[in-house]
Amino acid sequence: MKKFISYLTLLLCAVHLSGCSADKEAEEDSTAVSSSEAAAQAQELPVNAPEITQIRSICELATLECYYNNVAKAVKPKGSGFMHWGEIDRTFWIEYKGMAKIGVDMSDVTMVVENGVYVITIPKAEILSINIDPASLNEESYIFSEDSWNPNYITADDQTNAIEAAQNNMRETVLNNSTLLVNAQNRAKTLIENYIHQLETASGTDFEIRWNYEENEPATEEEPSEVQEVSETGV
Repeated sequence: MKKFISYLTLLLCAVHLSGCSADKEAEEDSTAVSSSEAAAQAQELPVNAPEITQIRSICELATLECYYNNVAKAVKPKGSGFMHWGEIDRTFWIEYKGMAKIGVDMSDVTMVVENGVYVITIPKAEILSINIDPASLNEESYIFSEDSWNPNYITADDQTNAIEAAQNNMRETVLNNSTLLVNAQNRAKTLIENYIHQLETASGTDFEIRWNYEENEPATEEEPSEVQEVSETGV
């Protein structure tokens, strides 16, 4: 009988402890929810308010991919001195293709709340990367002028330097094309607006937005025609 009473006592203790644990977990969950709501109320912001992390991710998806054709042209001058007698200047061309990614640096995108108004700053668009398509470089890509009886060899370094100079020129060409830059900037803004409209629909709240829109420099008189906007990342 004593053993039965002991087992019964232990069982009642176990049930009591289990109930205390469940009550504690429920209390913790309630506290967590209350804390989240309190934080939102303290900032006077809706729970489903726009988040800067989401906005920056959207800017990354808004990147434009633009393909281009380019030609690296250079001259290998003849050498001087007796050993170079008979050499001639040699001209060479290297044709290749590449791709530039244009967009806004998501780390520079900011959002602050002023009296319930969401102020979002969209920086100028820029070149995020510009790379050569390796598949476009083959034997047919290289054109060399004729050599003389005393060879004036065009080395790998000569070709590398020519391509590097051509890439720098292409970078300047893209940066001077205000149409591409503005398109990239506008695309980021449009996708952010879509994101905010979705939040408004889900929460039943209208968010007041004010944009700080950094202007890209106007294009030069000669807009480049060899750079073509053909695709958009994340579409």
